Amino acid sequence: MRAAGWVRAVHGQWRQIANIGLLVVGFGLGQGAIFIVQTVLVAAGEYELLAAFGTHYSFAILGIVLVDAGASTTLARAVARLPSGREARGEVWRTFCETSAIRITVALIVGAAAALYVWRFSTDEFSRWYVALALPGLLLWAVNGVGLLDGLRLSGISGITGSVAYLVTAAGLALAAHKSAAAAGAILGGAFSIGYLVTLIAQWTTLARKGWYPRFHRVTRAGLTRALTDGCALSFQILPGQVNMRVQLVLSTVYLGAETTALFVYAKQIVTASTQIVGFVLRVEFPSLVEKLSAAGKQSLGNMLGAQRMALYCAATFAVGVTVVAGIAAQVPDFGLHRAAIVIAGFAPTIFTMSLLLMMMQALAATGAYGLAAGALAIGSVAGMLVSYMLVSMLGVYAFVAGEVVLNLVGLYVGYRYLRR
Repeated sequence: MRAAGWVRAVHGQWRQIANIGLLVVGFGLGQGAIFIVQTVLVAAGEYELLAAFGTHYSFAILGIVLVDAGASTTLARAVARLPSGREARGEVWRTFCETSAIRITVALIVGAAAALYVWRFSTDEFSRWYVALALPGLLLWAVNGVGLLDGLRLSGISGITGSVAYLVTAAGLALAAHKSAAAAGAILGGAFSIGYLVTLIAQWTTLARKGWYPRFHRVTRAGLTRALTDGCALSFQILPGQVNMRVQLVLSTVYLGAETTALFVYAKQIVTASTQIVGFVLRVEFPSLVEKLSAAGKQSLGNMLGAQRMALYCAATFAVGVTVVAGIAAQVPDFGLHRAAIVIAGFAPTIFTMSLLLMMMQALAATGAYGLAAGALAIGSVAGMLVSYMLVSMLGVYAFVAGEVVLNLVGLYVGYRYLRR
């Protein structure tokens, strides 16, 4: 019995490692492809296209987050708690139908708001074509199967299939170079929708091979209410940081111009990539974090950092590494990415502060303080946006570095006060 338990534990650990590996590979394939194309376009001086793409794609991804409405978490939980046997799946499919009804409603609202803005208040041809052709992708995502895959312990497959949407967008960005604003917007908007269509096909093909064929169930008022409530609660934990980034993009576009905005988007891509890898490590450390914080009784900052030591080391390594590499590149004026390297070096320290905030939020989640985590992020985001706005005229793009640091430190302080109670 003991040997069988050990074998199961080892098998589960290797499955977890495999899932993390596939998540990293999917991340590298998808966002790595976009980053490579952006690098080529920065070197070529395609700042107008990069600024337009960065702003519109960022808001499109925000739409994807809103449309998901926390269903990836709620569906994963429903599947993970499912008793063995196909007859027990009916309740999961009912939950899927209820969450999908909410997601479709959110997609229609977001789509209507975006369409109203570009057709009533904007004369930009890029915006009009991008929104028109990207909206189908937003609607399609309302029936995604990410939560089902995660619940079946296939999160790695979810990551690989999700990379397809980024790969198609990267191809679209390459094709959009040297095109008119209208043509570039149409290419990139169409690529967005095609990418998510292919991703959905891959997800549902995988689910079908596992015996999970879609089944439709009549929704209930109680189920819809629960799906809406859970979606709002989970989305509120994600939105503050998402909104902060979009506000910074708008401020950069208005006050700093297309070239600086393109460099800002490029630098943030590197920061985000680094912190996402730290996030993968945090997911691995989460079970042991729960155990250590539960056993410790009174929580402390030392317990929190000690239980997430690997993530802390990764964050420090990435921050120092990016700073050194960007600093060296910035010393070579003839280097094509000289200006980008200067901006990247300025943003590199935020890799460490942002990772510390992620660690604190995970510690709060481990203690069940979901509401406090969302509140800390909201307070920090408001403070960060105010700092960015007040300093953008004085510091330029580096006002956003100050805003990020303030956001992270405020969130850390709120979490620290809670842990000390």
